Amino acid sequence: MIIINITGFLTEFTGRRRQITLAGSPATVAEALSSLWQLHVGLRDRVVNEQGKVRQHVNIFVNSDNVRQQQALATPLKDGDEITILPAVSGG
Repeated sequence: MIIINITGFLTEFTGRRRQITLAGSPATVAEALSSLWQLHVGLRDRVVNEQGKVRQHVNIFVNSDNVRQQQALATPLKDGDEITILPAVSGG
């Protein structure tokens, strides 16, 4: 089981759900996100670009590790991991 935490404005695309539990055991972040896109279609375009890469102003963490410093979307998962999708906060 993998838990995905959704933060910020992205909850607008999950019916205001901040936590989504995925059935099964996706092997990588990409597989987990693919399952998430099937549940919440509108979320995909806000998290990844047309090439399927994480958008510049979005961070994805597996537990406390940013996937940008790991293997990006190929970062492996194990049962019980938590993925957090965190859009950048900006203001002025």
